[in-house]
Amino acid sequence: MPLVFISHSNQDDQSTLFLVEYLKRAGFRVWVDFENIRGGADWLCEIEAGIERCDAVVTVLSKASLKSVWVERECLFAFQLSKPVFTALVEDVRLPLHLINIQYCDCREGIEDGAAALAKSLHISLTGVRPTNYARSEVSSVPTEANFFPYIEQLPQGDIAAKVARDLFNWARSNVDELAFSGKSHPACHARITLDGRILTLFSIWAYPKTPSLQLHFKRLAAHPQYKTKRSRRALLKRMNRLLPKPARQPASAIDRRPTFPLKHLHSPATRQAFKAIVLEISENLMKN
Repeated sequence: MPLVFISHSNQDDQSTLFLVEYLKRAGFRVWVDFENIRGGADWLCEIEAGIERCDAVVTVLSKASLKSVWVERECLFAFQLSKPVFTALVEDVRLPLHLINIQYCDCREGIEDGAAALAKSLHISLTGVRPTNYARSEVSSVPTEANFFPYIEQLPQGDIAAKVARDLFNWARSNVDELAFSGKSHPACHARITLDGRILTLFSIWAYPKTPSLQLHFKRLAAHPQYKTKRSRRALLKRMNRLLPKPARQPASAIDRRPTFPLKHLHSPATRQAFKAIVLEISENLMKN
């Protein structure tokens, strides 16, 4: 498991902590001073040892860290040891000369998207796996939040698909009763509610190798009074199809199956918001007596 050293200003502890936790969930070991320097330890020696042992250095670049002599020294020491250096840009600042030729991960408008890009860059650099060359062996036999989204990022149009999947996952955390992961050859994440003591899956996100997709369980909805008639399910399908380009729309026969919708077609925030409204309405209808 690669070890990543985090170089940062203590004025950016909040952003740094988010990046640290995200990288840990993405499968990296992380060295950061507020976790790894023991009380009474020789601070300078600990810093040097941390950089010497690490596989890569991440600089959290902000107004504060730009003025920090120690952040600059840590980067220069990493260069001296031929360690790969990555930049997480968290504020609008001019890149310093020693980082000018290093591509940065932009966290300014959304730290989660920036952290995802950073994790992907680290993964590619330290493991040699390219986005177009994903390996099924990398998927855990028990998919989790930590490995599911990085895996999607390796698939075709993975950047878009992973962004959509993360957004739906984070939204579902507050709007469903359970989020569960399953699968190995085709990992999936399922958003579920509890209905009359039983678990019902509202939608699933599937990491299909060719086209990561969203799946709605129309076939299971048919077992409930609110969606028992074909007319009610056709109306639901019609609303979903409006969110898609014509070539991707599902046929009427899909009301008796589990139709899938490519995640790439939900890339716009307005489209995702419309989908979330549909899911909430389904949930509310099912809860009615």
